[in-house]
Amino acid sequence: MDLHALIRAEAPLAEQQRALTEPVLTALVDHGVHRLIAPKRYGGAELGLPQWSREVQELSRADASTGWTAMTTTISSSLAWYLPVDAADEVFGDPRALIAGTAAPLGKAVETDGGYRVTGRWGWGSAVTHASWVIGGTFTPVGPRLAVYPRSDVTIHDTWHAAGLRATSSHEFSLTDAFLPSRRAVWPIGSTPGIEGPITVFPYFSFLAAGVASVCLGVARRAIDEIEALAVEKTPQYAATRLAEQTGVQVELALMEARLSSATAFLHDTLSVAWDHALNGEAAPDPVKARLRLACSFASGEATDVTQKAFAAGGGSSVFESSALQRCLRDAHVAAQHTVVSRRMLETYSMLKLGLGPDMTRF
Repeated sequence: MDLHALIRAEAPLAEQQRALTEPVLTALVDHGVHRLIAPKRYGGAELGLPQWSREVQELSRADASTGWTAMTTTISSSLAWYLPVDAADEVFGDPRALIAGTAAPLGKAVETDGGYRVTGRWGWGSAVTHASWVIGGTFTPVGPRLAVYPRSDVTIHDTWHAAGLRATSSHEFSLTDAFLPSRRAVWPIGSTPGIEGPITVFPYFSFLAAGVASVCLGVARRAIDEIEALAVEKTPQYAATRLAEQTGVQVELALMEARLSSATAFLHDTLSVAWDHALNGEAAPDPVKARLRLACSFASGEATDVTQKAFAAGGGSSVFESSALQRCLRDAHVAAQHTVVSRRMLETYSMLKLGLGPDMTRF
């Protein structure tokens, strides 16, 4: 069974147990999915970000929770570029190790010999239950840092009881008075990376926005797949023709395809432009970053609307747990709630275009 077929087959069980199944986790690692954008030194594929986005979309088309987990763990593995080489060797030396966590600087660090003592609690820890090392954004005396802790230091709290993306295991996690060596804390903006590469030139905080948008697009593509398959089989109660033969459904399906294809193309175009700057060793100018984030938020919104329309077109058939359409609906809405694709991002784009000087520090 190929990877995507395995993911589809295991998705209902993963949904029930609120965690990816062991066969899927093993297959993801076997295929190197968790290191798609990591350095080759650590078993990574060093994919360009436009190609990575397409991979995330296809994994999410098979199952949103799996695509989300692949997206977040690959972003976490990108820290291998930024850490000092001795720290990266420690964390990423095992090519099968999963790295997960949260960037928000909710840890509080107190300086001590060789590093810090840290206490904190974080939310949205997608895949931390499967991780060997956990990233927790930490505020240190010298500013915010992405800090990496061994899994043994971390306590996971079973808090992920959510409407969608149920199998991502995005629980809260905490640590208390844990020692953090200075070498395992880095800020990816304005610092010298341990390993040079195009990815270290790309605007760091746009990784996650592009990833979330890619998951949303993949879910919407699956929703269209599902309604197309249902339409040729289903004749609604009290109707004389199949859904496929009804003009209203035909028009709706065409509009769904046009909207999803347009949003996908917009994301690919803007991501490619920003990536070309990185390949040339150039920092992306603010207009490029703003347009990319516009595309990310637009893609997430369009994908959610398309998924809603596919669900509605399925009628009563969509509401049952046996229907992938109801899972697509829930997953798309939860993914699109992420702050990095919020509609507030649209304000930043317009403010820049209108010369109003928005804050671009986290773009």
